[in-house]
Amino acid sequence: MSGSFAHPYARAFLEAAPSGYDVGAFLKAGQTMADTFAANPPLRAFLLAPNVPRDAKSKTIAALSAKAGLDEYGARFLQVMLKNHRLLEAAEVFKTLRDLYDAKQNVLRVQLTVPAALSDAERQSVEAAIAARTGKTVRSQVEIDPTLLGGFIARAGSRVFDATVAAALRRFQSQVKERTGA
Repeated sequence: MSGSFAHPYARAFLEAAPSGYDVGAFLKAGQTMADTFAANPPLRAFLLAPNVPRDAKSKTIAALSAKAGLDEYGARFLQVMLKNHRLLEAAEVFKTLRDLYDAKQNVLRVQLTVPAALSDAERQSVEAAIAARTGKTVRSQVEIDPTLLGGFIARAGSRVFDATVAAALRRFQSQVKERTGA
């Protein structure tokens, strides 16, 4: 599936959104819709079926939009995606929309991998350290990997910051080799 269509849809959504529009709330409700499409093969088949009248599909999307908590603007956006046969690729559009919105808000989404659960204070400390380094507001999602000895790995897109104990040991070994010529 090519994502070339996702960027124009996401950009158009942001540009046409009413002043002060709650994009975060739309993304949350929209993700519920995308998850529903992904988890429900009969719904996908219904939406893809050429013999099902567009009006029936539209009414179904309107009902699902209301159930997911989408406002009028968000529901209209999904109707446009339905009309253009892009609705089942909504998850890709929502991801692109989140990325564009984050960039506009100077937010950096980070996947933190840690050896054990973090307290709120520890998480905030790591986010603050990354924010100081990047100059962005950091929002993290934590994943636990018990094979890590300690520290953390932070991933933001293609950028990786490895602050694990193993990485510190590798840096130390490299420095020792440089200094001793070994």
